[in-house]
Amino acid sequence: MSTELNLAAIIYDNDDQPVDALLHALAASLSGRGDRVAGLAMVLNEQGLRRKPMALQDLETGQEYSIAQNLGKASQSCCLDPHGLAEATVVLRALLTHPPRLAVVNRFGQQEIDGKGCRAEIFQLLDAGIPVLTVVKRKFLKQWHEFGGGEAVDLPFSEVAVLQWCDGVLNKRGQE
Repeated sequence: MSTELNLAAIIYDNDDQPVDALLHALAASLSGRGDRVAGLAMVLNEQGLRRKPMALQDLETGQEYSIAQNLGKASQSCCLDPHGLAEATVVLRALLTHPPRLAVVNRFGQQEIDGKGCRAEIFQLLDAGIPVLTVVKRKFLKQWHEFGGGEAVDLPFSEVAVLQWCDGVLNKRGQE
Protein backbone atom coordinates (compact mmCIF):
# COMPACT_ATOMS: atom_id res chain seq x y z
CA MET A 1 0.00 0.00 0.00
CA SER A 2 0.99 3.62 -0.35
CA THR A 3 2.94 5.24 2.48
CA GLU A 4 -0.12 7.10 3.80
CA LEU A 5 -3.26 5.05 4.23
CA ASN A 6 -6.22 7.14 3.06
CA LEU A 7 -8.80 4.74 4.43
CA ALA A 8 -11.71 5.63 6.67
CA ALA A 9 -14.93 4.09 7.89
CA ILE A 10 -18.09 5.56 9.28
CA ILE A 11 -18.75 3.54 12.44
CA TYR A 12 -22.39 2.66 13.05
CA ASP A 13 -24.28 0.65 15.64
CA ASN A 14 -27.25 -0.98 13.92
CA ASP A 15 -29.13 -1.30 10.65
CA ASP A 16 -31.68 1.30 11.78
CA GLN A 17 -29.08 4.04 11.42
CA PRO A 18 -29.24 5.62 7.95
CA VAL A 19 -25.53 5.10 7.28
CA ASP A 20 -26.19 4.18 3.64
CA ALA A 21 -28.17 7.40 3.12
CA LEU A 22 -25.17 9.28 4.52
CA LEU A 23 -22.90 7.65 1.92
CA HIS A 24 -25.29 8.56 -0.89
CA ALA A 25 -25.67 12.15 0.35
CA LEU A 26 -21.93 12.57 0.75
CA ALA A 27 -21.21 11.20 -2.74
CA ALA A 28 -23.84 13.50 -4.26
CA SER A 29 -22.52 16.53 -2.37
CA LEU A 30 -18.89 15.96 -3.31
CA SER A 31 -19.76 15.11 -6.92
CA GLY A 32 -21.96 18.21 -7.09
CA ARG A 33 -18.97 20.41 -6.30
CA GLY A 34 -16.80 18.72 -8.92
CA ASP A 35 -15.04 15.99 -6.94
CA ARG A 36 -15.61 12.69 -8.69
CA VAL A 37 -16.80 10.11 -6.17
CA ALA A 38 -17.45 6.59 -7.42
CA GLY A 39 -18.03 3.12 -6.10
CA LEU A 40 -20.80 1.10 -4.50
CA ALA A 41 -23.43 1.87 -1.89
CA MET A 42 -26.50 -0.02 -0.74
CA VAL A 43 -29.71 0.72 -2.60
CA LEU A 44 -32.06 2.72 -0.36
CA ASN A 45 -35.76 2.36 0.36
CA GLU A 46 -38.19 5.28 0.70
CA GLN A 47 -37.14 5.79 4.34
CA GLY A 48 -33.47 6.14 3.38
CA LEU A 49 -32.54 2.77 4.85
CA ARG A 50 -31.02 -0.28 3.18
CA ARG A 51 -33.59 -1.76 0.82
CA LYS A 52 -34.69 -5.35 1.17
CA PRO A 53 -33.87 -7.48 -0.68
CA MET A 54 -30.36 -6.07 -0.51
CA ALA A 55 -28.77 -4.61 -3.61
CA LEU A 56 -25.74 -2.48 -4.36
CA GLN A 57 -25.82 0.56 -6.60
CA ASP A 58 -23.07 1.97 -8.77
CA LEU A 59 -22.89 5.57 -7.53
CA GLU A 60 -22.15 6.91 -11.00
CA THR A 61 -24.44 4.93 -13.28
CA GLY A 62 -27.19 3.91 -10.88
CA GLN A 63 -26.91 0.29 -12.02
CA GLU A 64 -28.06 -2.13 -9.34
CA TYR A 65 -26.55 -5.48 -8.39
CA SER A 66 -28.61 -7.90 -6.32
CA ILE A 67 -26.63 -9.25 -3.39
CA ALA A 68 -29.45 -11.13 -1.67
CA GLN A 69 -30.44 -14.74 -1.93
CA ASN A 70 -33.84 -16.03 -0.92
CA LEU A 71 -33.37 -18.46 1.95
CA GLY A 72 -37.06 -18.67 2.85
CA LYS A 73 -39.10 -16.90 5.52
CA ALA A 74 -38.04 -19.18 8.37
CA SER A 75 -34.31 -18.80 7.73
CA GLN A 76 -32.17 -17.10 10.39
CA SER A 77 -29.04 -17.19 8.21
CA CYS A 78 -27.47 -14.24 6.46
CA CYS A 79 -29.10 -13.76 3.08
CA LEU A 80 -26.01 -12.21 1.46
CA ASP A 81 -25.33 -13.71 -1.95
CA PRO A 82 -21.53 -13.84 -2.29
CA HIS A 83 -21.83 -14.40 -6.05
CA GLY A 84 -23.90 -11.23 -6.45
CA LEU A 85 -21.38 -9.33 -4.36
CA ALA A 86 -18.52 -10.66 -6.51
CA GLU A 87 -20.39 -9.50 -9.63
CA ALA A 88 -20.77 -5.99 -8.17
CA THR A 89 -17.06 -5.65 -7.44
CA VAL A 90 -16.47 -5.12 -11.16
CA VAL A 91 -17.50 -1.51 -10.43
CA LEU A 92 -14.65 -1.13 -7.94
CA ARG A 93 -12.07 -2.76 -10.20
CA ALA A 94 -13.06 -0.41 -13.04
CA LEU A 95 -12.04 2.52 -10.84
CA LEU A 96 -8.43 1.43 -11.21
CA THR A 97 -8.45 2.42 -14.89
CA HIS A 98 -10.43 5.64 -14.39
CA PRO A 99 -9.60 6.74 -10.81
CA PRO A 100 -12.05 8.92 -8.92
CA ARG A 101 -10.98 11.43 -6.28
CA LEU A 102 -12.67 9.19 -3.67
CA ALA A 103 -13.88 5.59 -3.79
CA VAL A 104 -16.86 4.44 -1.76
CA VAL A 105 -17.07 0.79 -0.74
CA ASN A 106 -20.46 -0.18 0.68
CA ARG A 107 -19.24 -2.15 3.73
CA PHE A 108 -16.40 -3.68 5.59
CA GLY A 109 -18.15 -6.62 7.20
CA GLN A 110 -18.03 -10.36 7.72
CA GLN A 111 -17.19 -11.15 4.09
CA GLU A 112 -14.18 -8.82 4.15
CA ILE A 113 -13.10 -10.15 7.55
CA ASP A 114 -13.15 -13.64 6.01
CA GLY A 115 -10.90 -12.46 3.16
CA LYS A 116 -13.75 -12.21 0.63
CA GLY A 117 -16.26 -9.56 -0.39
CA CYS A 118 -14.58 -6.29 -1.38
CA ARG A 119 -11.39 -6.88 0.58
CA ALA A 120 -9.10 -7.32 -2.44
CA GLU A 121 -10.64 -4.33 -4.19
CA ILE A 122 -10.08 -2.10 -1.14
CA PHE A 123 -6.38 -3.05 -1.17
CA GLN A 124 -6.16 -2.46 -4.93
CA LEU A 125 -7.76 0.99 -4.65
CA LEU A 126 -5.43 1.98 -1.82
CA ASP A 127 -2.40 0.64 -3.72
CA ALA A 128 -3.43 2.85 -6.65
CA GLY A 129 -3.46 5.88 -4.32
CA ILE A 130 -7.25 6.24 -4.33
CA PRO A 131 -8.74 7.20 -0.94
CA VAL A 132 -11.42 4.79 0.26
CA LEU A 133 -14.44 5.48 2.45
CA THR A 134 -16.57 2.66 3.79
CA VAL A 135 -18.83 1.85 6.74
CA VAL A 136 -18.22 -0.60 9.58
CA LYS A 137 -20.63 -1.92 12.16
CA ARG A 138 -19.26 -1.33 15.66
CA LYS A 139 -19.18 -5.08 16.40
CA PHE A 140 -16.49 -5.43 13.69
CA LEU A 141 -14.19 -2.66 15.00
CA LYS A 142 -11.44 -5.03 16.19
CA GLN A 143 -11.24 -6.69 12.76
CA TRP A 144 -11.41 -3.30 11.02
CA HIS A 145 -8.46 -2.03 13.08
CA GLU A 146 -6.47 -5.17 12.23
CA PHE A 147 -7.30 -4.72 8.53
CA GLY A 148 -6.17 -1.09 8.57
CA GLY A 149 -3.00 -1.88 10.51
CA GLY A 150 -3.94 0.76 13.05
CA GLU A 151 -3.77 3.48 10.36
CA ALA A 152 -7.37 3.55 9.13
CA VAL A 153 -9.54 6.37 10.44
CA ASP A 154 -12.70 5.75 12.46
CA LEU A 155 -15.34 8.37 11.70
CA PRO A 156 -18.42 9.03 13.81
CA PHE A 157 -21.87 8.82 12.28
CA SER A 158 -21.81 12.53 11.43
CA GLU A 159 -22.04 14.17 8.02
CA VAL A 160 -19.87 17.05 9.24
CA ALA A 161 -17.10 14.76 10.51
CA VAL A 162 -17.13 12.61 7.38
CA LEU A 163 -17.06 15.66 5.11
CA GLN A 164 -14.11 17.07 7.09
CA TRP A 165 -12.16 13.84 6.55
CA CYS A 166 -13.04 13.83 2.84
CA ASP A 167 -12.04 17.48 2.44
CA GLY A 168 -8.71 16.83 4.16
CA VAL A 169 -7.94 13.85 1.93
CA LEU A 170 -9.11 15.56 -1.26
CA ASN A 171 -7.18 18.76 -0.49
CA LYS A 172 -4.03 16.72 0.16
CA ARG A 173 -4.48 14.88 -3.16
CA GLY A 174 -4.96 18.19 -4.96
CA GLN A 175 -1.56 19.36 -3.77
CA GLU A 176 0.28 16.29 -5.07
